[in-house]
Amino acid sequence: MKKLILIAALFIGSFFAPTAADAQIDIRVNIGLQPIWGPVGYDYVEYYYIPELDIYYFVPGEQFIYMVNGRWVARSYLPARYRDFDFFRTRVVVINEYRPFLRHSEIRRMFSNYRDFRPYITIRDIRDPRYYINRHHPEHRNWKKMERDRRNDYYKNHRDNDRDHDRYYRDNDRNKDWRKEREKQLQKEREQRDERYKRDNNRDNNRDKKGDDRKSKNKPEEGPRLKYKRTYN
Repeated sequence: MKKLILIAALFIGSFFAPTAADAQIDIRVNIGLQPIWGPVGYDYVEYYYIPELDIYYFVPGEQFIYMVNGRWVARSYLPARYRDFDFFRTRVVVINEYRPFLRHSEIRRMFSNYRDFRPYITIRDIRDPRYYINRHHPEHRNWKKMERDRRNDYYKNHRDNDRDHDRYYRDNDRNKDWRKEREKQLQKEREQRDERYKRDNNRDNNRDKKGDDRKSKNKPEEGPRLKYKRTYN
């Protein structure tokens, strides 16, 4: 009985278990939006925390989040006092969660010793082609050229395939037209043959009929038969 219950539970659970395709759909990538002073190795980043400034950077919105008069504000730029700050020489912590600044005290206490520790390579310094999609990367211009060439090759291949398909269908249509014309020609020849056969057959029948009439005219008429009475001597 326990085995039956276990099998039924597994069978029902299979309907609600996420498939591999569904898991792949949930994967998000925003390498193109990550700032070039961010660390490499992350396909998706929600927030950066910068312990040295005690601020956050919201990657999807490209906004800095910092405290102003006791409340958090989101701006596309930092105040003037941070104008000369070098983000390439500071520690950046990746935090993929919803609004981490709401538990800022805990995060600040957790990463307070990370200010002078930077064991990673920034996006600007990496030479991995998948990071060239970032519009601020030094190799972004080459990436645009490669993408343009790739699109041109793609369209060229599709154009050639379309031409081959058009040529195939055009030749196929020609073959269809030729078959139709050939079928009409054969049908016409069959009709002519049948008509010729009927005409020859009628001519032969008329000839035989005339021959029978001629024979009947040349045949002598039979007179009345004489009846003889047999006599015995």
